Amino acid sequence: MSDWIPSLILLAAGFYVGWNIGANDAANCIGTMVGARIMAYRRAAMLMGVFVILGGTLQGHHVMKTVGKGIVVTSAEKIPADQAPPADELQRYFPEGCLPDHAILIALMCAGFFVTLATFTRMPVSTSQAIVGGVAGVGLGIVGFDARFFQLGVLWKIVGCWVLSPVLCAILAFLVYKALGRLSSRVNALLWMRALSVLMILAACYVSYSLGANDVGNAIGPLLGKFPTHATGLALLGGVAMAVGALTFGARVTETVGKSITPLDLTGAFAAQSSAALGVHYFSLLGIPVSTSQAVVGAVIGVGLTKGLKVVAGRQILQIVGGWVLAPTGAALFSALIYRLVSPVLQPILSP
Repeated sequence: MSDWIPSLILLAAGFYVGWNIGANDAANCIGTMVGARIMAYRRAAMLMGVFVILGGTLQGHHVMKTVGKGIVVTSAEKIPADQAPPADELQRYFPEGCLPDHAILIALMCAGFFVTLATFTRMPVSTSQAIVGGVAGVGLGIVGFDARFFQLGVLWKIVGCWVLSPVLCAILAFLVYKALGRLSSRVNALLWMRALSVLMILAACYVSYSLGANDVGNAIGPLLGKFPTHATGLALLGGVAMAVGALTFGARVTETVGKSITPLDLTGAFAAQSSAALGVHYFSLLGIPVSTSQAVVGAVIGVGLTKGLKVVAGRQILQIVGGWVLAPTGAALFSALIYRLVSPVLQPILSP
């Protein structure tokens, strides 16, 4: 097989995952704005696409490195000598010092499958968790349950941030909403509404940028080992894929986030969007792939809690949390199983 065909297959798989992220996470960028009827969905999705591409291209490399090289130990580089697996075992499992092409393909396709399924069922799941689960799953398929081949410290750090992110965004949104409520009482009502409309658009742009900075790494991070000198091009590919996903199939989940969790006024929508954007951008700079879904839903819940627990749709939240649990575990187990089943077939096809 020509050398360029395996590369094209892997790039197509990365584009597929990016498309899924854009379709599922469009709600995280513009769901509250559309739910508050600031802007029609199609126009909002186009605006989102521009800033997703910018975020991915300018700052997507932080998370890209974590997802691409920070989960499965494929070489002894940057690993303490007393913790690194034996050199002969590393050479046997990872002769090129990175995940093999067929493992990358399986990780991307399995993660993409779970996000596609969630999008069809209007469930805003964590795409970050799906891809981390997919990468960890192929690692399990290759080496089994050998902890030496996994950067457990990085994984625990990622999991901890998954828990911390929505809680922090909820607290921040609660405080921002309260502060805005006090400010609005001192400003002309008509002027306040106009200002909020503009601020909502700016907040949507910011959270779109943050999504690009964080989730582009989830879409194409596994490809970094294959194309280590093309990080910027990969980030651009991931950003475009996410923009296409938002434009073509993002409206379904947007309705869930924008309307089904808790009723939002303009002030609440802005508090949720800006709080989520700040949280996701912060973790992006740290190189941690957090869930934009969790950040936005946590922020929306924080706004809802200012009006009391009864306002928040508890059943819907439980369904979403269930999706968060299913994504990493399901993707990991599915990836490990598929790797064991189809690896003998894919490996000779994708071998250069």
